[in-house]
Parts: sequence; C-alpha cells; structure tokens
Amino acid sequence: MRHSVLRRRATVRSSFRALFAVAAVMGSLAACGDDGLIDPNPIAGAYTATTFRVTPAGQSEIDVLTQGGALVIAIGVDNTTAGTLNLPAVVTGDEALQASMAGTAELNGSGVQFDQTADTFVRDLNWAFTNNTISVTNQSVGGASFTIVLTR
Repeated sequence: MRHSVLRRRATVRSSFRALFAVAAVMGSLAACGDDGLIDPNPIAGAYTATTFRVTPAGQSEIDVLTQGGALVIAIGVDNTTAGTLNLPAVVTGDEALQASMAGTAELNGSGVQFDQTADTFVRDLNWAFTNNTISVTNQSVGGASFTIVLTR
C-alpha cells in the first residue's frame, strides 16, 4: 500500500510540474504579446489623418486638419478600403471636396499603394507603412506637396 501512495504522489508531482511548465510558457508568450498567430494583413485597421499638410505650387503650406479637412481610411483584412477624404475650399482653391476612399490597398514590403475609384492624390502617392502608421512626407503630386500621417 505504501508503494501505491508514493507512486500517486510522484504522479501528482509530475503532473503539477508539467502543468506549471505549460503555464509558464503561455505566460511568457502573453507577456511578449505573441499569440502564436501570424497576422494575415498587418495593414488592416481604421486609420485617421493625425497630420495632413498640403503645399500647393507657389503657395504657403496649409494645415488641412485645422481648416476642417479630414482623411479617414479603413482597410479590411481582404485589403478592401472604405472611408472619406474631405478637403475644404481653402485647400482646393474652389469648392470643398468630398471623395470616397472605397477601393483597395496593397502592402508591398513597407510600401502601401491605394487604388480607389475616386481620382484623388491619395492613390498617386507612395505611402510607407510603419507599425501603426501609413504616411507620406513632402511628396509632390499634381503640383502640390503632401505630408500626411494616417494613424491606426
């Protein structure tokens, strides 16, 4: 009977150690932020312009956000995009502009290319993806220079 009790204690100890080891590994993975899954689309998410400056040719820089403009783009896991570009008249030099950002986004290395039905500068710029931002810095398109930071 004594051997039977000792074997049970040894089995319980071994089971407890194995359980503890698994818990320790799971805790380490959680602490590192690694859920063990590969992100199917690292650019997926909702982005809002936190910096949006335009310098039209021969003019002073315009802070689009302080003038009431906005750029919001949501990128789905399947790369489809939705959102809106709003430019006030002070930026366009004519009438305020609102354009849909419906289309697609493609990540190529650290670059992002937007392809939308609306013909705006957004699809003409070469965007860079870093962590939680998609951005352009002093890029010229159509005679204007753009600095835009989209933050997720």
